[in-house]
Amino acid sequence: MRISDALNEADLSRLASHTVSIGDVYEMTMTAANGVTPKHGYASRDKYFILLGFDSDGVAYGGVIINSQINRNLPPHLKIYHMPLRQSKYPFLRYDSFVDCLRLKVAYPQKFNEWNYLGKIDEDDLRLIIGTVKESPAESKASLARFGL
Repeated sequence: MRISDALNEADLSRLASHTVSIGDVYEMTMTAANGVTPKHGYASRDKYFILLGFDSDGVAYGGVIINSQINRNLPPHLKIYHMPLRQSKYPFLRYDSFVDCLRLKVAYPQKFNEWNYLGKIDEDDLRLIIGTVKESPAESKASLARFGL
């Protein structure tokens, strides 16, 4: 049994708020509630999530996900909002991948005990990721403001 298994949702949220930081990468199960569209009729998908910001109440975290490929169905003018990450720089990646900076995704600290910490994005890449998210035509000013971006 893990210590986190003995904590209620409020305690898990408090633990997460003192543990996570901007640029952390977690593997987590995500659903449509997080802004992820599961494939092939599944209800969820395991994704790598880069934490970029917190809402003012500590109820939700904003970030972006890492994909192994850019969605080939996206129009070319949106594909440019995917930043490459090299596996040689980030050993937690299985292969060279892409950060989807098109739209922020949301993670909830109540599920913190189910997250798997993988590593941290370096400061230079983090600045590029945040800058790309801010420039995305698909992201709203309200969503950026919600997460302090």
